[in-house]
Amino acid sequence: MFIDRNADRQKLPVVLLSGSLGSGKTTLINAALRDPRMADTAVAINEFGEVPIDHHLIDHGGDRTFVMANGCLCCNLAGDMEDAVMRVFSRRQGGELPAFKRLIVEPSGLADPAPIAQAILRNPVMSRAMRLEAIVTTVDAVFAETQLARHDEGRNQVSLADRLVLTKTDLADRAETAKLKSILAGLNPLAPVLEASNGLVDIDALFPASFIDPEAAGHSILARDLFATRKAHGDTERHGHTMNNVRAVSLVSETPLAWRTFDTWLRGVRIAHSENLLRIKGILDIADARRPVVIQGVHHVIHPPVELESWPDQDRRSRIVMIVRGLDPGVIQASWNAALPSMRAASAQAA
Repeated sequence: MFIDRNADRQKLPVVLLSGSLGSGKTTLINAALRDPRMADTAVAINEFGEVPIDHHLIDHGGDRTFVMANGCLCCNLAGDMEDAVMRVFSRRQGGELPAFKRLIVEPSGLADPAPIAQAILRNPVMSRAMRLEAIVTTVDAVFAETQLARHDEGRNQVSLADRLVLTKTDLADRAETAKLKSILAGLNPLAPVLEASNGLVDIDALFPASFIDPEAAGHSILARDLFATRKAHGDTERHGHTMNNVRAVSLVSETPLAWRTFDTWLRGVRIAHSENLLRIKGILDIADARRPVVIQGVHHVIHPPVELESWPDQDRRSRIVMIVRGLDPGVIQASWNAALPSMRAASAQAA
């Protein structure tokens, strides 16, 4: 019923790096790849920009692949990103490329990361071979407020992110930067906001430990963020500033849940509000599971639930956060409240 964390860890970890054109994605990649722990990393991008091509060209095919001085790969992908990522993975499996241990995918700055994330979660081949480790979005501190007000793509990139990296803060007014952080919190209250200095960000804060070391033990980035958000903001809905009606709703259960009835409820929400759901994240106390269960989804597409090794702290309550657009969070909250009695495990009800 649930994927064991150890089995999930055997999959190739993938980070999606999004952000508007000129927001510092390439600079961030260059800085991250200088960390020795990021050796054996492949970077699949649409735009080379300033990526340092300082070693040699492997081939001259549709996907140009370069080996950089630190041993990392840089692949300039042609065509549809989902197909292109699969081509890179297939070449790895076939021995045409070195057996890289992790993959960073950078779609075009104009692209919505959701289709690539959904492919990793849903595509039968990709979902068996890869795991979506995190979505990271760079935000230009100078121009982001204007860009977010004008472009749906930018708002989608921010709303879907697990990490937000604020760039060019040295060029922005401090008061404007504070205002921008408030706007970002309104679009995505879950994502920590990291500030990059010349592209430098603490790699431990930027990526999950399991991305840096696929064999590392540790908690899911989703579980860690959910509990950090609970401690910072409590278990109430947090609307904050809204932009184009993007909001978040927090759902909590004090007692263990029966998976079947919970899954039925979640499926109903996904069907009813698929166009309005941006991101779903949750850590659940399931009655028949020995350990906490993590769920995540992009729009209506849900990753198979993963059973973690342990809880992040002593709090055993189930917690789900949904980021929605164009939907009153009260609708989701009311649905949850109405369904919760039937979702509670029989043992909890008897107690």
